[in-house]
Formats: sequence, C-alpha cells, structure tokens
Amino acid sequence: MRTKLKAFGIPIVLVLLCIGALFFHQLLNVKQQPDPDWSRSIPLDYSSEERPLTFFGEEGLFLASNGEVVQYSFDESMNPKKENTLHTSVTRGKPFWTDGQKVIQVKGEELISIENGKARTIDEEVTGISTSPNAILYWKGEVLYSLSPKDLANKEVFRFKGEVKDAFINNDGSAIIQIMQDDTHSLLYFMNEGLQLVKNPFSVVNSATNHHMTGLSFSTADDQLNVLYNEEMRSQGTLSYKIFKLKTPIEEIGTSMIKPSKLEFTNEQSGFKLQSPRSVQFASIDGKTSILFTSESHRVGGQNAISLYVAPFNDSTEIVASPVSTTKHFTYSPIQLSDESISWLDYDGDYYELFGASKNEQAIAKSTEWSKRSIKEAVNNAVLMLFSSLITVFVSFYWVLPSLFVLILLYMFKPNIFEKEEINWVEYASIVLFILMPLTFISKAMGDYFYFSAPDYLTFSGSEYVLLLVISVLTALLWKVGRDPDWGTFGGVFYFMGIYILLYVTSIGPYIFNLF
Repeated sequence: MRTKLKAFGIPIVLVLLCIGALFFHQLLNVKQQPDPDWSRSIPLDYSSEERPLTFFGEEGLFLASNGEVVQYSFDESMNPKKENTLHTSVTRGKPFWTDGQKVIQVKGEELISIENGKARTIDEEVTGISTSPNAILYWKGEVLYSLSPKDLANKEVFRFKGEVKDAFINNDGSAIIQIMQDDTHSLLYFMNEGLQLVKNPFSVVNSATNHHMTGLSFSTADDQLNVLYNEEMRSQGTLSYKIFKLKTPIEEIGTSMIKPSKLEFTNEQSGFKLQSPRSVQFASIDGKTSILFTSESHRVGGQNAISLYVAPFNDSTEIVASPVSTTKHFTYSPIQLSDESISWLDYDGDYYELFGASKNEQAIAKSTEWSKRSIKEAVNNAVLMLFSSLITVFVSFYWVLPSLFVLILLYMFKPNIFEKEEINWVEYASIVLFILMPLTFISKAMGDYFYFSAPDYLTFSGSEYVLLLVISVLTALLWKVGRDPDWGTFGGVFYFMGIYILLYVTSIGPYIFNLF
C-alpha cells in the first residue's frame, strides 16, 4: 500500500494541484475586464427565445419579441429598470419606431400606427421603412417618403429611377439612401437633415444575393462625409464579412464616384488580426468619434464566439480595436446607450440575452465581483480547457515512439540486458531520448495563443525551455521515489513517460489548444 502511495499518490496530488491552479486562474480571469476602461459584460435582465428587434430612442431602449415591446431605462451604473410593456406584435425583420405609447411599423404592405390597442393605417403599398429617434423614412417602390412620428404627417421626398432598397438615418434626420442599379449593384445617395437630396450618387455597392451590403453607418462631422458599411459574401457555403470605408468632403458629394477602402482590424490585447468584422457603426465614446463593430473572439474558450469591439476612428485603414464584451456567444445589435455605456444581444443557440458594458466606476466594480454566474463560468472554462488539453495526449504519442522503438530492438537482439534487477543504462537512455522529444513540439505548443491565454508564471522569457526542464526534473524525482524495482525496464520507462505527459497536459496543455 505504501509503495502504491509513493508510485501513484504523489503524482496524482501534483496533477490535482495543476488542475487547481488552472481553476484559480480562471477565477481570476472572470474578474478581469476586457479592457482597463470598460466593465465586464453585465446581464440586463432580459431574455427571449425569439430574436428581438431593437429601437433606442429618447425614452429608452425598446426590445420587440414574442408579441410585446418592452421598454428599459438604465442609470449611470447600468442598473436596468423595466419601464413599460406594450402588448403589440412587431413584424419580424422590419424596423419599428416607438415612444413607449405608440408603435409605428410596416405590417404586410401597410404602414400603421398602433396606440392603446388601436391601429391606424398611414399609407398602403409600402415596401420598406427606416427609423431613428427623430425621423422616419419609408418607401413605395421608387418613391421615398418622410413621416413625422409626432403627428404622423407624411410627404413625398424624391422619386428615384430605381427601386429604393434601404435607407440609413442619423439622429439629425440626414440619411443615405440605397437605390437598386441592377441585380448585383446599388447606388448610394446622400440626403441632409432638411430632406434635401444630392441628386447624383456618390458610390456603388454590391447587392447580389451572395455578395451584398448588410448595414451602413455614417458621420457628417467637420463637413466631411465618412461612411462605414458591412459586406457579406457567401462562397461555397461559407460566409465571410468585411467592413469598408467611404470618405469625401460634403460639398463634393455627387461630383464623382468614391471607391471604397477595406478596413483591417487588430486586437489591441492579443496583437492578432480580427477576422470577419461586421455590424459596424459610428459611436461617440468620451466625446470622441469611435467605431463599434463585432468580430471573432480572442478570449479563452471563445473561438467560435463573436465579440464586441470599440476603436477610435481615424483616416487609416489599419485600426487597432479593444474588446468590450466578455460574453461567450454571438453578439447582435450593438447599441450605444450613453457616452460611456453600450448594450447588445448575446445568442447562445437557445435564447437571446441582453448585456451591457460601461466605463462608469460603479458599473466596473459591480461587474468584477464574484457571483454564481462568474464562478460557473470559471468552472466551465477550466473543464473546457482540460478537454482541450487532451489533444496534447494524442499529439504526445509520437514522443513515445523513439524510446519504444529502441526498447523493442534491444529486447529482440540483446534480451539479456533486461534481466538485470537494478536500473540499467537502457532505461536511462530511453528516458533521455523521451525527454528530448517535447523540444520538437515547442514552436507549435507555445505559440501566440499560449502567450495570450496562459498565466504570467508560465509566460516569462525563456519559459518554453524552463517549463520543460522543471517538468523533467519533477518527473525524474517522482520516478526515482515511486519506481518499483519489480517493474523492470519497460515498466520504469513507461512510468516516467506517463507521469511526464500527465504533468505536461495539466500544467501547459490547457493553454495550447483552443477548441471551444
């Protein structure tokens, strides 16, 4: 019993200590902010199995799903307050407008206003609508109309030569109108806050089924028109996303066609390029023009997640962005609530949940406190990372082969060597050969992801060699103490290999592969 305790008990204790260190590191991670200036993601007491439509106006944030429109307001520290619920169904996929009393939307081909349960038809044969807190645009084929949300007065704005495909309105009432040119392209027109349209288009965008613009945001600050738009492309069943920029002085809009510039984004924390950015929009963070967008997550356990990022806007096409969200799933509908707070919807495959993030000190403090939710997240992260490290077990199989090959050859041609009772030179040679094998895996194991996700005590200068040395020394000590003389050469060598691989996959392994 004592022999078994030495042989297996001490290694098991060390493995459990490594697993405990992994869990403790994840406990610290769930308190870590995505960026020093931003809080962690704060749940805002809203969830829905149906994807909600969102509208943000002067009265608060409105979310429409499951036959009702829910109104929320938030204080400076992002505490949610449910203000009102309107039992009104909103057409899925269609923008709407509301002030908490009436709802303006398109149902079928009718533009209607619903207030106190009574519907009023404003116009018919309507093909589309776009809304902002202070302005509404809708269209019927090639004709664009404006609608006053207060008194429901409508008027014709312009008759285009092509069909109106979409409109994108700023809070001041200025807008960019997307007009179909042909089956694969659309023209962009600019209209100022006085509903005065520049009669010549300023750019062409893709609008084919498998390659098209999916959203647009623009700014007219400093007499300069800056446009950011998303583009989605499907190729061989795979979706990819890009963000483009258009830029021109306002006085020169329509004088020539502007060619778009593709934007490239880099994660400020990891230094990695962000892939498939989308859902871009302008924002004002701390009074500075910024960009909100979503892209792939670079967090531990977030390989398949889409996270929210913020970046300062500038004239460059190479932009460095900071992560804002710490949620682990797909981010939809990011909305700026105030100069220092943002909300979005997170979809985990079963339901949508509303989250927010803030630069407010109280919100930051609240978000970094341990809770049942954060502890559960830490446990899930640790378990997922341990499962990821099992891949290292399969990868490390080839480390065993040279030593095993040598042992088999010697056993075939010099079997007398294995009949000695004490530890012989064959066992030492096989162990040394095995220790050298992980060195061939260093460049793949301890790459960018390792240094991004591993704790500081594993990522110091030269750690790739020091860690292997420490594991080798620890394994040698355990092998010396726990090896049973009756095991023979084969048993001794495989005992050493087993302990080494266990220590490796529980200490370094969780930070090598990110499968989740």
